[in-house]
Amino acid sequence: MKLFNKYKNKNFMYLTNYINSCISNEELALTPEELEYQLLGTSQNTFEEFIHAVLNQSVFPNHNAGLLYKDDQNKLQPIREVPIPVRASIAEKAWLYYVLQTSNSDLFLNSELKQKLLDALLKDISFKDYPLQQHYIDIREFSTESCLNITPQFITHFQTIVQAVQQHRQLTVTNHSESGKIYSNEIVYPYKIEYSPQFNLFCLSCYPISAKRPVKIILSNLSSVSIGTVIPNYDEFIIDFEKQLSNIKLTHPIQLEILNQRESYDRCTYLFSSYDTYCYEQNNKLTMTIYYYHFQEEEIFRNILFLGHYVKVISPQTVVEKIIQIIRSAYENYPK
Repeated sequence: MKLFNKYKNKNFMYLTNYINSCISNEELALTPEELEYQLLGTSQNTFEEFIHAVLNQSVFPNHNAGLLYKDDQNKLQPIREVPIPVRASIAEKAWLYYVLQTSNSDLFLNSELKQKLLDALLKDISFKDYPLQQHYIDIREFSTESCLNITPQFITHFQTIVQAVQQHRQLTVTNHSESGKIYSNEIVYPYKIEYSPQFNLFCLSCYPISAKRPVKIILSNLSSVSIGTVIPNYDEFIIDFEKQLSNIKLTHPIQLEILNQRESYDRCTYLFSSYDTYCYEQNNKLTMTIYYYHFQEEEIFRNILFLGHYVKVISPQTVVEKIIQIIRSAYENYPK
């Protein structure tokens, strides 16, 4: 049916996502009226065909296109029990092909599986008909301060930490801190791995037994990582850890006003993508509220200064004064 053009029709993608979401969580199912509201914009004839198809009531003879059924609560549930494979476009396949050739992909895929994907994509993509080149792919240039080096040791450490997080197990690590101090054979409870796109850094958010507080460790600073036993009372640990995080999160978030000039919106959202933010646009200006922890303050100030005069700190006043002080100090110490 023309309605289901796998690349061009938005209803195909919407229905794919809808079915896959409902398979994961049936509470996300919609009524026929709610589904119709989501699909406004198609012609009435097409929409009628669409509803007939998903309800297994095709208007075409000898045609059975049933995908959904009504449950007892008049919600449309998927007939399938397994997700629908996502169909990638030619451009998306080309993007994936080039991304797989970067060293960062080694963190998530073993070499055998990675090579199978590359071979399959190379056969599937006609580079003659679609001459996409690697330099067409928008991969951000990282800060000169980036210190991520994907070595075999780093890959082993990364995968060990991922295994510990998934299996709720403790880690024993040796950390060479930025101040030069070495913390040898520290027992930590891992919480999650975080990534800073600006500095191309992976950090481990964890709870060291000796420190008894949440900390972040830069993965590149780890010289040894070994997995240990299961964390006792894991659910209680998570509740307590997140409670401690909320307690150290500053109660007064930073509010920025960003001018819509020279891609400043894009740069700002990129720099603060790893933070808890809230944004709204008004009068060609973007207002962003950033929620952060005290130990992230220095990094946030650095990002604000990096954005230059396209960004103005609105509140809190203490941060406004600190930014002014940093700029004034830099001006006074600049060689004249």
